[in-house]
Amino acid sequence: KIWLVVPQTLFLSVILLLLGLVGGAFLAQGQLSHHAWLRGWSRSYVTYFRGIPLVIHLFIVYYGLPVLLTAILPPLFGISPVKLQRLNPLYAIIIAYTLYTAAFMSEIIRGAYQSVDQEQLDAAQALGYTRWQTYRLVKLPQALTEALPKLLNYYLLLIRQLSLAFLVSFVDIFAQAQLQSAINYRYIESYCAAALIYWLIGIGLTLLFNWGERRLKRYQVNHN
Repeated sequence: KIWLVVPQTLFLSVILLLLGLVGGAFLAQGQLSHHAWLRGWSRSYVTYFRGIPLVIHLFIVYYGLPVLLTAILPPLFGISPVKLQRLNPLYAIIIAYTLYTAAFMSEIIRGAYQSVDQEQLDAAQALGYTRWQTYRLVKLPQALTEALPKLLNYYLLLIRQLSLAFLVSFVDIFAQAQLQSAINYRYIESYCAAALIYWLIGIGLTLLFNWGERRLKRYQVNHN
């Protein structure tokens, strides 16, 4: 029965990772920007979300966002006051986890972006590469090679962090183990089964990311 929630756990974690990557890319560009206000705002965002537990952000979005919308939207649009009690749990999870994940993704992307030596980029331009060719053939493959192990580590952490979503009624692997143990009182079997599933997921994702890393390295060799 725990296996039944594995697909939805993995699907949601992939969506959150992709959304976090998009947000993290913008934040990374902001941190590397020449504009002081944009650089300062991006760094403040990253510092804030990295310094506060995810569960607090989840509760702020789940319980606080409806109150905020209730106070702001009616006067803004001239509509009758409507009291929102709770946000849809899935929406709350997507918003809170995306905002949180983007802060960590920005550091991974920024580190990978800065890991490529400027000398290689200068050499590519000296050989007649356009700016797009330099980015696609030199900078992007090396940055991805640098970022992949860190992305894997964070993705595995993200899958485990989804266990906090049970607090707003989302059932993931750990939550399903809790529910089953509460029904049949077989705590050891339920939690050991969840641990085994997490372990197998980790092994499978590690093999997948290692395969992707090898493909990237071969791509680099073929284009050097």
